[in-house]
Parts: sequence; structure tokens; C-alpha cells
Amino acid sequence: MKTALLIVGALLVGSAAPTADLPSAVYKGISRPTEKGRERVQFIKGSTLDLTQLEVYTFTLKAGQANQAQPAATDAEELIVVKEGSLAATIQDSTKILGPGGVMLIGAGDKQRLRNVSGAPTTYYVLRYKSKDGVDRQRAQAGGGSFMKDWGQFTVVKTDKKETRPVFDRPSSMFRRFEVHATMLMPGIASHPPHTHRTEEIILMTQGRGEILIDKNAHKAAAGDVVFLEANVPHAFTNTGKAPCGYFAIQWHSNAEK
Repeated sequence: MKTALLIVGALLVGSAAPTADLPSAVYKGISRPTEKGRERVQFIKGSTLDLTQLEVYTFTLKAGQANQAQPAATDAEELIVVKEGSLAATIQDSTKILGPGGVMLIGAGDKQRLRNVSGAPTTYYVLRYKSKDGVDRQRAQAGGGSFMKDWGQFTVVKTDKKETRPVFDRPSSMFRRFEVHATMLMPGIASHPPHTHRTEEIILMTQGRGEILIDKNAHKAAAGDVVFLEANVPHAFTNTGKAPCGYFAIQWHSNAEK
């Protein structure tokens, strides 16, 4: 019985097992092969303080493959970050080529299509979510609508400790404010002292390794891991490797913060 309980506990802390309330943790992916050679690796599936649904996974397309065409989601939004390879990314009637680090925000009601245009497999992160505040497409359009931008187009802010690339900070169809930035930390550097904030947060580890403090416990995190941080949980990240460490930080602001 004790062994069974330990296994269940490990799954809840470090896997993508669906839960009613997602705990703050470093999540490892679970591979789920799909038809036609596509591969899906699930990290997170559940609900949070501000989201009725949060799903995080990677999807891999072989050379020349496209994702399956689906009708536009009217009750969900998606954020896509290219992990490796190259995609022809289409939102509505607009297409852009996105390489590693390229980002697209697909607002509720907008159609998307993704096709691998490289000669090797292309993998990308998908964050799919539904806000408890509901959908506001008019707010999203006023804030700029859906978004596509390649890595080389982001402004770089450099210091002796890190590089920061603001990706976007704007209203979306799900949030009154949605903020994404990419950070590259130098070896031995902490992103900031332990701190808290009301906003929930996801960290996509893209390069290197480090240690993230969640509440009073330190957890190792490396490229390919996904970190979820609940509201008001103390946290801090430190690059413990000998090379630069990169990650995307994603935060959403709900009406409950007002």
C-alpha cells in the first residue's frame, strides 16, 4: 500500500497526470505517439486558480507534415513556441516562417495551420487554455489581435548578468493582460531573489539547466522541462550550469487581481 501511495504522489508532482488543481512543480513530458508518425508529449493537463483548463504539450511533425486541420476554437486560446525546426505558421490568412524561439498567439475564434518546412522533424510547444473570466474577442482585437513573430525579431535587452527579450505584453481574448518574455541567464546568476506575485506563471526551459526554488524546496530544471508556479508561491530561479540558461516566462493577469 505504501508503494502504491508513493507512486501516485510522484505522478502528481512530476508528471502530466490530470488534476483538478495543478500544483507548483517541474513537469516532465510523457510521450504519446499519434497517427501518421506525429508525436505528442504531454506535460500538464488540469485547472488552476484562473484557468478552467490548462494543457501544455509538445507536438512533432516530420519533414513536410502539417498539423490536422481543425475548426477555430471559440472558447480557448493557444500560445505556440517553436522548440526546434521550422514552421510555416498561418493564422487566418496570414502566414509567417517561424524558427526556434518563434512565437504565435492564436486568439479564440481564429483559425491556425502549421506545416513543417524544414528537412528534419520540427517540434513546438502548445499551451492551450480557457480563462475563468471568459472570452473577449473585442478586447483582443483592440490589443492587436493574434500574434506571430520570429526569434530574430525580438528586441534584446542586455546586462552583464542576462539577456531579456520582451515578446509581448498585451490584452488577449482570454486575459486583460498577457505577458511573455524570454530570458538568457549567465552561469551562476539568479534571475531575482525569492519573491511572490498574484499572477500564475509558466516557465518553458529552452536551454541549459538550473535550480528553481518553489516555496522552500529546490528543484532541478533543464532544457525541455516545463515549470508551473501557482499564485502567491515564493519562487526564484538560478543558473547552476556552466553555460547560459534560457527560458520563456509566461504570465496571465485575471480580473480577480483587480
